[in-house]
Amino acid sequence: MSWTTFLQSIAQSHQQGLTPHEMEVFLCLREEPGQTKQELLEVYQTLHSPIEEEAFTQRLRTIYRKFSIHGKGYKLPQLHRHLSDRYQQSERDYPRFGLNRIHATFPTEAYAEALHRLIQEGGSEGEVAILQTFAPNLDHYRQHLIACLERGVRVRILLAWPYSLAAGLRGEVLKRYASNPAQDDLDVQSCVIANLETLEEVLRRSPADGPLSIRLYDTLPSLSMYRAGDLLFAAPFLHGSLAIHTFQMELDLQASDPLLTGTLLKDFELMWTVARPFTPSPDQAWRNALRILFTV
Repeated sequence: MSWTTFLQSIAQSHQQGLTPHEMEVFLCLREEPGQTKQELLEVYQTLHSPIEEEAFTQRLRTIYRKFSIHGKGYKLPQLHRHLSDRYQQSERDYPRFGLNRIHATFPTEAYAEALHRLIQEGGSEGEVAILQTFAPNLDHYRQHLIACLERGVRVRILLAWPYSLAAGLRGEVLKRYASNPAQDDLDVQSCVIANLETLEEVLRRSPADGPLSIRLYDTLPSLSMYRAGDLLFAAPFLHGSLAIHTFQMELDLQASDPLLTGTLLKDFELMWTVARPFTPSPDQAWRNALRILFTV
């Protein structure tokens, strides 16, 4: 994992609670020791915008406080030592827990390549699994899903019941805290139904006995998950951002220590258990059945 990716993962962590302006300052920290406050300021002004030194200093002070950098002496070297220790520790521990790397956004092509490898292998031992409120990129993988089913690869899709309170709440926070103006008109209910229409087409073009299972939930998951064989991409549901636009953990499900990967897979299985099966069968009026799925 690169230093930049490491800083991004910390900056976006709720644990540190950095504001967007503080994140901008934080991400200007360089990996090499010895960076001065003036050098940090110059990098910030080059990458972002002019800022008064007093305002910049105040942001730094807040960052020091949030990282518990206290006491006498120059605090910037202390912050750097603290981050360097965490970075070195992460480099030692992440492979053991299966964390290959962290992507800034959903790695579209990397997931496509993982699906392609699974298609080449074929058979029921591999699995594709997707957990989302709705998957904005699902149509992009339509042909991959069809090919998986033709090769006998198990595919499981977990989406929100579009008429659920959970879907409504997710849509509300995406609009209220939108980081992208395009989300102002986002309708989660319509987006889930569009996903089901894509899956209807997948069913239409796949073997009748293809191993595709679809379930809808009416609760609130904390993570989106995209699995292809032994590779898993997981991302949190953040206020104002679609999960595919959030940093993604790339995980190896064959990790020697299953603390992280095992926990995520267990959560998927729990949601799978409480969700209800639903099939958008081609040439059937499945939209009526969809509306009453959790009311009967």
